[in-house]
Amino acid sequence: MADAHAPPRTILVPLDLAPAGEVKIPVAEEYARALSADVLLLHVLRPGSVDPANVLPSEAVARTYLDTFGARLRGAGIHAEGLIRVGTPAAVIVQEALIRDVALIILGTNTRPMLSSAVLGSVADQVARSAPCPVMLVHPRGDTVERRHLRCFHEDAERAGGLVQRALGVRTIELARVIGSVDRCHELGLAFRPPLRRRRKHDEDRFVRLRQAIESAASIPAIDVYKLGFGYYVLDGHHRVAVALAQGQVEIDANVIEYVAVADEQAPERFAARRAFERATGLTEVGAARPETYGILLDAIEHYRDEQGLDELERAARRWFAEVFRPLWQTIRARQIIAAFPGDRSADLIARLPLWRQAQAPDLDWLAALDRFVETQGLTDIVNVSSRNG
Repeated sequence: MADAHAPPRTILVPLDLAPAGEVKIPVAEEYARALSADVLLLHVLRPGSVDPANVLPSEAVARTYLDTFGARLRGAGIHAEGLIRVGTPAAVIVQEALIRDVALIILGTNTRPMLSSAVLGSVADQVARSAPCPVMLVHPRGDTVERRHLRCFHEDAERAGGLVQRALGVRTIELARVIGSVDRCHELGLAFRPPLRRRRKHDEDRFVRLRQAIESAASIPAIDVYKLGFGYYVLDGHHRVAVALAQGQVEIDANVIEYVAVADEQAPERFAARRAFERATGLTEVGAARPETYGILLDAIEHYRDEQGLDELERAARRWFAEVFRPLWQTIRARQIIAAFPGDRSADLIARLPLWRQAQAPDLDWLAALDRFVETQGLTDIVNVSSRNG
């Protein structure tokens, strides 16, 4: 008889971005029910494909992809979280299974490493030989090649399950997180422009006019986007996005409608907490998974304002973001510390620091406090695995 107080077992499901691998999801759901297990969805990015200072499109696509499947599983009553790692797929999968005491790995038989399978064997072969737990191989169905066009909102929304929408208003968003389109995903390439052979004169003329307007510092209206998980999908403003990408912009102003899973019980509380935080601080760049994070960070900003002798909270918030939040965010990304907390965002980890620092190490600066926190919380092994793979 299973111990009712024992932590739930974990099923590890590595996913690439090829549609064929999606057949593993219903299998994971079936076995999660049978084993009363949680599901950890893992995507492994190649070394060098993650920039600690900025989110790259490949990471944004992967995070959004995992978010949609996580929402689907949670809607079915399965606790599921996504995890992004960097490294060699087989090695990362085995190491994750070891450090998380995984009960079962569900793999697709088509997954291949970067080098020839004739030399190294498939990822599935390597994992099956080295895994510390049973490995189930699921034969893929469908396209085994990752799609090279924009993500389609309606396809990803259908994958996520029942959704409700909430208006976030106009804000500045990262262009790298604009990964798809609502209604033009099949006709546009990743640069938000049609292939050369299909470009029409009026499209080219509009692109040129917009580029000239932006270069002359003319006021350009915000684009309209839908947000699903980590990614944004363009509803209106495809040409503006194309010009911004061509000119190397990092950010763009957007009117955002967010779609969240009906099954996300924390969504209303998170929405209210985020809105209150943004109204108080003027910061729209802080994205957290947990509602309580926003209140903790607001307290930290108020404490920072008092320390710095500043009067205006918004001014203190902007300085705190630049001097405290952003350096911590970059360090967490560089060391993949967030891998220790599947389902959390970097902001949630940063929110763990103020009370711990105040109680344990008030004299340390924030980056040194983060190092000490990693040591005292027993996260060193996970961080070291990340460092070796990255």
